[in-house]
Order: sequence, then C-alpha cells, then structure tokens
Amino acid sequence: MKKSSKSTEAEEKLSKQEQAAQPAKEMDTQRLIHDLEVHEIELEAQGEELVQARAELEAALRQYTDLYDFAPVGYFTLTHDSTIRQANLAGANLLGVKHNELSQRRLGVFVASESRPAFNVFLGELLSGEGKKAAS
Repeated sequence: MKKSSKSTEAEEKLSKQEQAAQPAKEMDTQRLIHDLEVHEIELEAQGEELVQARAELEAALRQYTDLYDFAPVGYFTLTHDSTIRQANLAGANLLGVKHNELSQRRLGVFVASESRPAFNVFLGELLSGEGKKAAS
C-alpha cells in the first residue's frame, strides 16, 4: 500500500511537532527531577530534626524520671480507684515494699485499718478535684 501525499505530510508534521516538543519534555523532566531532589533534601532535614527532637525528649524524660524516682519524699501516681500506676523509690521505702511490686496495687491496702476512714476522706477530696494535697 502506497502512502498518500497527505499521509506523508501528516507524518512529517507530526515528526516536527515531536521534535519541537522534545526540548520542552526534557525541561519538564529536568524540572521534576530537580523538584524531587529538593523534596528529598527537605525530608532528610526533617528526619534529622525528628531524630534531634526525639533525643531531647528522651533526655527530658530521663531527667524527669530521675527527679521523680530519687526525690526524698514519696510520690504516688494513682488512678481514680486509688490503684498505684507509678511510685518513686522513697514511696516504696515508705510502704516497705519493693519498687517493682507496687504497680497495680491499691494504695489503701497499705493504710492501717484505724486510719482508713481519714485516708478515704483524704483520697475522696483529692480525687474529686478539690486540689492536690500533700499528706501530713
């Protein structure tokens, strides 16, 4: 089958359009590659910032933990039903229990039976939101 002159003209026109579009496509490709490289550098910088922020957070947590654990007074973190979530070393020594044995136990079991009514009033006031109080 012989190509018509119109077909040949169309192929030539298409070829010229493709050649004219080629530099634009190469520029677009180069621009995209550049943009991707910029984003990659930005992501690496953000990753480094996150690593630094995590290190700072871990250092602050260690400092808080040391201050909490080695405070000279007993500290207890309780749930609303007086279950011990966390206690420091002085608190464990005060109760005469190993530090790792305090978690998930109720604080009230360590209070003498004759002192439990006063303790329950104190705990009720504390848990009702009437303010933080220190044991006297």
